[in-house]
Amino acid sequence: MEPRKISLRASLYTLPVRLRKLLAAPRRHGDKNIPAAAPNQETLSPPPKPKPNKKSMWKRRGRMRARLSAAKKHAQELEERNRLQTEFIADISHELRTPLSGILGYTDLLRDGMYGPMTPEQLEVLTHIRDCGYHLLDLVNEVLDLSRLKKHQVQLELENVPPTELIDAAAAAVQALAKQKRLELLTKCEADLPSLRIDFRRVYQVLLNLLSNAIKFTHEGSVELGARRDGKNIRFHVKDTGIGIAPEFARHVFKDFRQMDGVPRSFGGVGLGLSLSKRLVELHGGKIGYTTRQNKGSEFYFLIPC
Repeated sequence: MEPRKISLRASLYTLPVRLRKLLAAPRRHGDKNIPAAAPNQETLSPPPKPKPNKKSMWKRRGRMRARLSAAKKHAQELEERNRLQTEFIADISHELRTPLSGILGYTDLLRDGMYGPMTPEQLEVLTHIRDCGYHLLDLVNEVLDLSRLKKHQVQLELENVPPTELIDAAAAAVQALAKQKRLELLTKCEADLPSLRIDFRRVYQVLLNLLSNAIKFTHEGSVELGARRDGKNIRFHVKDTGIGIAPEFARHVFKDFRQMDGVPRSFGGVGLGLSLSKRLVELHGGKIGYTTRQNKGSEFYFLIPC
């Protein structure tokens, strides 16, 4: 077998590698072991790390502490401002509700003819006054409910309620409103759903808020109300074919006193219905969410544990 030929250029190229291997291998001289040559620290060791500048490090830490302190102070100021705003609105709402109830009471007495007969024109005007008054009363009650929820002063009156009973009651309450806008109101409830341990009035309030919004923001098409089983929960939903929600407003949907930019004021409301609904659902141990397509419609849903 012919010896392998190595070119001069290849041998020169591999010479430093072979020398390093030879120096790194332990050698033996008689009965004594000669330790391997120490590698060249200048070429094999990583460069030494620079010593930290303690003065600059403490300066950076001081700046971070100052920023955290400022952020904490700002958060506390916002929380205090929100608390004062809520208390002020609640106090004003209490003062408004008493005279408003009196106005509505006298309006009903006039409509019923307690003070003499009324002409059709007068009855029509009184009906408008009554409707506006009850709308304002609903807004006042929403503010008061939100204030109580924030202060954890709402006590649930729990009872066993079949989901179909909730669906039928909510649909009947908004049937006239949907008919007035010429919208089709659909109900879709799964059969044999178990009863829920809930506060009927509060969950009914959530459904009314969602249905009112759906009808308010839908010009044509339909609004669907339904319930079905979803694992260990009952899933309620309100689906519409309305204007949908703009992507830039998505993170503000459940915030207090927030309404979508660009929505005409003719839609009314102060932006409390969804915020209040979220708190009431969470008070029952559930959760609320939505899906939407702008100019195609939205679906709001919430889950209540069985």
